[in-house]
Amino acid sequence: MNRLKSKWNTLSIRWKWMLSASATIFLAFTAFSVILIIAMSQWMIQEERNTLSEVLTDLEDFYENRNPLVTINDINEGRELAEQIYERGQIIHFYNEDGYEIYQIQRSPSNYSVPFKRVEDTEIERTRVNGASILVGRTPVNSNGFNGYIEIIHPLNAYTAQLNYMIFLSLILLIAALLFSSFAAYILSGTFIKPVIQLGQTMKKTQQEGFQHQLPEPEHQDEVGGLIEIFNDLMTELEKNFAKQKQFTEDASHEMRTPIQIIEGHLNLIQRWGKKDPDVLEESLDISLQEINRMKKLVADLLMLSRADREMRTEDLQPADCSKILMNTVNKMQSLHKDRELEIKAEVGMAIIGAGHLEQVLIILIENAIKYSPDDQKVLITGSNLSSSYEIKVEDFGEGIPKENLPFIFDRFYRVEKSRSREMGGNGLGLSIAKRLLDLYRAEINIQSEPGHTVITIHLNTAKQG
Repeated sequence: MNRLKSKWNTLSIRWKWMLSASATIFLAFTAFSVILIIAMSQWMIQEERNTLSEVLTDLEDFYENRNPLVTINDINEGRELAEQIYERGQIIHFYNEDGYEIYQIQRSPSNYSVPFKRVEDTEIERTRVNGASILVGRTPVNSNGFNGYIEIIHPLNAYTAQLNYMIFLSLILLIAALLFSSFAAYILSGTFIKPVIQLGQTMKKTQQEGFQHQLPEPEHQDEVGGLIEIFNDLMTELEKNFAKQKQFTEDASHEMRTPIQIIEGHLNLIQRWGKKDPDVLEESLDISLQEINRMKKLVADLLMLSRADREMRTEDLQPADCSKILMNTVNKMQSLHKDRELEIKAEVGMAIIGAGHLEQVLIILIENAIKYSPDDQKVLITGSNLSSSYEIKVEDFGEGIPKENLPFIFDRFYRVEKSRSREMGGNGLGLSIAKRLLDLYRAEINIQSEPGHTVITIHLNTAKQG
């Protein structure tokens, strides 16, 4: 049993499908044939009994109509009647009360012989003589002048021949059905599993060459079609994530290389002259610490952006109180930048966004506005409760962003002026993080800028009031 199970497990799906379909059809056809043969056999044997019973009844009625006295003439007339009504192959015996045979009627010689038996009423039994199946019918003949018995032997040759023919025909049809079903199942299974084979081939190509291979969409949407659609979506998503990961690694490596080179250069400077020159030592240590702090911030931003890249469920999210978050965030930023003027105007409103994420987005935008605008200029933050969204604006009055740079402003590690941004501690990840966080909540963000004025606008989906 274990060997069969092991052998079955090694077969391909196509062969499993063919064998399963063939076995199912074979068993169903066999069961149907057996039921049909049994039913037809019962019906045919009943017809044979009815034929025998009719002859017995006719002879019995003939003699009963001559009661109360049956004469020799009646017996002779009964013989003539029997010769007229008995069926082909039947053998009729007429016995007296002592079991002596008065006459026998048969059309051809036979070796069917059964022992004499007295009966009190008409009876029909089935038996076998010399390997042949027969019916034996007996009925008594009683009158004042004569008592005897009629016995009819009814061979079942026609019944046996028909039954054997049905069995033979069923076997032939069963073999034909098995061969046809196996062939049809093999051909159809190849058609059915063709998309699965293509799916496997595409997966193998994907493993060897990358995520660009996809399957053609099926004409009819079924279970396999749904699987292909899921596979294509998965490949598309994997390709996007792979590209993001590759870009992320390249950008992170590029951004890390500069501070590492700076630190390495100053450590070499310390090793050569800094041990004896306190000014060189102090300057090199200060610069190295600055670069380390910048790398720490870069790593923190990278981790934040990585967490923002993960999808999150927002179905059960509690709406955020935008005006409260705006006020708290501005107060925090004002305490950090006491020399800067932060002006806020916030209307009351609720929006579908995590409170922590909204605060983080606001910190990024306000820090950028402070960083890239003169110290004597204020930063204006406003919150407006619109009919279909909650609008937040962060405005600064710095030098602005050139138009050619605006399409790339949310890209990772993108900086308008790389040298100036590096001096200010920027790594080009802030706006990317803000954009990604807002995308999680299907919120919109856009930037309008001209020399001396930059406005970043956010539209948050408002919560439905109960």
